[in-house]
Amino acid sequence: MSGPHDTGARAPRVLVVNSGKAEAVDRLRAAAPDAGIDVITERAYAPMYTPDVRLHFVEDIADLTAVRRVALDLWARGPVDHVVAPSERSLPAGGYLRSFLGLPGIGFETANRFSNKAVMKAALGAAGLPVAPHRVIASLDGAPAAAAELGWPVVLKPALGTGSMNTFALASPAALEALLGSPEAEGLRRASCPLLVERFVEMEGEYHCDGVVSDGEVAFAAVQRYFMPLLGQTDAFTGSYLLPEDDPAVSAVRALHRATVTALGLTDGVTHMEVFGTEEGFVIGEISCRPAGGGIVDAVRMKYGVDLWRVFMDTSLGRPAGVRGPVAPLREEVIANCDLPVRPGRVLRVSTAEELSRVPDVIEVRMTTRTGDTIGRRLHSASTTGLVFLATAEPSLVAKRVEDLARAYVLEVAPD
Repeated sequence: MSGPHDTGARAPRVLVVNSGKAEAVDRLRAAAPDAGIDVITERAYAPMYTPDVRLHFVEDIADLTAVRRVALDLWARGPVDHVVAPSERSLPAGGYLRSFLGLPGIGFETANRFSNKAVMKAALGAAGLPVAPHRVIASLDGAPAAAAELGWPVVLKPALGTGSMNTFALASPAALEALLGSPEAEGLRRASCPLLVERFVEMEGEYHCDGVVSDGEVAFAAVQRYFMPLLGQTDAFTGSYLLPEDDPAVSAVRALHRATVTALGLTDGVTHMEVFGTEEGFVIGEISCRPAGGGIVDAVRMKYGVDLWRVFMDTSLGRPAGVRGPVAPLREEVIANCDLPVRPGRVLRVSTAEELSRVPDVIEVRMTTRTGDTIGRRLHSASTTGLVFLATAEPSLVAKRVEDLARAYVLEVAPD
């Protein structure tokens, strides 16, 4: 007897729920060339798809009722076998559709723990894992009291969000009052989810861990350190570099990552986890069950040969993760990925890949912005005009090479 997602001899049908992960469809096609693909997204993202992709629009992919309605309409035209949710904002909807339609993969409860920061931090705190003190509020009206209770400075953000959009570090009651009276607060006011007020973590460094989970066990985890904390750094040379295996932070962050995966209940998939290094030890920022943005996935592949996008697609399609630990590095150099600074406006001049390739230790440049393009105002921590990959002999050289890159890089914009 065939089940609700038994494909038999026919090609699988895959429903993608996506926001800004432009490479998702190409990655899915590479993993499943014969799959029939339908994409549920928002109209603002339509230009990033080629004309042959079947698009279906909702006003907001966080609106589970709207997403379900479209999915049921598609189901009426033929069964859906798998749901792929590659972006942070699409994780809850993807989990909800799998649970509602009885499809394999990450269900709603797990997806919610890996995307809803209020639920996530409650689960981590209950497991005894280190998270910053925080309060969950229903609206901005509760922000002053929550901040006063926690103590200044604080961070204010939606429980469901992406990158650092609508995330604000506030040093005092006056700073909060100024934010509440400004247009910048509109995103928080319109948020269709609870808000989080969190005590600001004074950190010595910010790290991330990108892993593969198979049958409930962490099969692989790569630890990187950011050049600087990311919050508020769109017009800067942001990025990260892979730490050597003998760096003390590697074993500590891996242990914290393993405990986090267990506490949140992921059985198969990939993870991207943010960790703050403090004088007292490491504190978990947040974790997600989708591939990281920027050049992180490619840096991991260059260093270890593990393609996190391929693993994500395989596990989303019900296949084995295909990674067995421990995984040894393929090369000795320190691999760094650098996001080039971005500013809104019409681009008058921007460096070419050829120009930036002349910087020492640069091994690859991918420019995504050209002269004449327009950069919009909706920027977040992964916004960039291009990616640069470096291979240095030791970690201490990374900062020097980023300085060299900064001297070579040119971006001139005019108000649009």
